[in-house]
Amino acid sequence: MLEIMFYEWRRAIARKKVIALIAVSLFFEIGVYLALYLVPSKTVRVILIPLYPYMWVVGVLLPQSLLLHFLAISIASGSMSEEYEQGTVDFFLTKPVTRTRFFLEKWLGSFTLLALIYFIMVIMALAFSYSMFGAQYDVGLLPIVVSLVLFSSLVFFNISFSIGEMLRRSSLSFIISSSILIGSLLISDVLVIIGRFTHISEYVGIGEALPSFGATQLPFLYLANTPYSFLVNALDIYPLHSGSILSAILSVLAYSLIPLGLSYFLFINRDVPKRVA
Repeated sequence: MLEIMFYEWRRAIARKKVIALIAVSLFFEIGVYLALYLVPSKTVRVILIPLYPYMWVVGVLLPQSLLLHFLAISIASGSMSEEYEQGTVDFFLTKPVTRTRFFLEKWLGSFTLLALIYFIMVIMALAFSYSMFGAQYDVGLLPIVVSLVLFSSLVFFNISFSIGEMLRRSSLSFIISSSILIGSLLISDVLVIIGRFTHISEYVGIGEALPSFGATQLPFLYLANTPYSFLVNALDIYPLHSGSILSAILSVLAYSLIPLGLSYFLFINRDVPKRVA
């Protein structure tokens, strides 16, 4: 059991773009804490000192704004598509492996790898926070925040996983999934700005209907009405400042389950070629 899952770990880590994004994410985590710790301006330091006990939130939430979604796309977009390109799907299915098991373990392997990378970033955030800024407050919220971040990452993870299964082309899947992420973020922000200027709530509603809403806002909405609100507003790169936690959860479920169900249906019912040229 789980041989395919561990095989997926090895396959994903071997991709150059996955390695590059992992390195960027880890260096970004280190760079942010060093920048906050070594800030030369006394004025900025005075502002930051009251926030020192909450610095763990920076490393836990900041990757979720964008980097984690790109990492999810880079891992998931090639999970199924590269198997078709290299002809290994046909090899696996000649073994005593059902299509359902192959599909589930491929998905599980990809997502657990994403979660493992994020856990490493969280551990780094805690280590830097305690070593550089002293005792941290409300760390008991960490399991909930981490769970919400991973849950929200399912949106673009499953979208890219599904596109990879549908198109069976890894590069094309990565490009399309990344375009959906960036396009959704930009369009939602533009709609919210228009809605505020025109006082037409429908624009904001359309922005919340896009996949980026639940994917990027859920953890921030959870912490918005806590002592972390100042940090939340600073860390949220694409803030909507609207919607509810329930609507964000429903958005994540809809944009996660529908693509995943579609990709499973296609994999179960379509022919598996020996190799996609």
